[in-house]
Amino acid sequence: MLPVERIIGEEGLTSGAGGLRLAMRLPWYRSLPFSTVEVGGVTIDGEPVDLSDAQVEHDGKSWPLAEQGEQVDTFWFVRDSAFLLLPGRAAAPGSEHVVSLTINVSPPYIPGMTRSNVQVETLQVA
Repeated sequence: MLPVERIIGEEGLTSGAGGLRLAMRLPWYRSLPFSTVEVGGVTIDGEPVDLSDAQVEHDGKSWPLAEQGEQVDTFWFVRDSAFLLLPGRAAAPGSEHVVSLTINVSPPYIPGMTRSNVQVETLQVA
């Protein structure tokens, strides 16, 4: 899989007191502002995940996923993982789950273009 096709980060899926945390990678060849990246959807074991309370975490900062479009001055560098925090979701450490993540990228220098990337991976909860 090419780096621009991989969108589930190496850190995978972890479970904590606040819910699940899914590592994400930027499916593009250069860094972009977070405002140009949209999480199109997540399913776990075929069940769509409600993203209304989801948060994005990157470089020590976090914000509601619903405010992703406002992150014009926060850049996602191609070598960095960002994390999607899913409050209220739980999974036992060591359990395996089929996770599907969709990320849409709309680079600001290519007007009208949106690239959609989907990755499905079986992940073991850390």
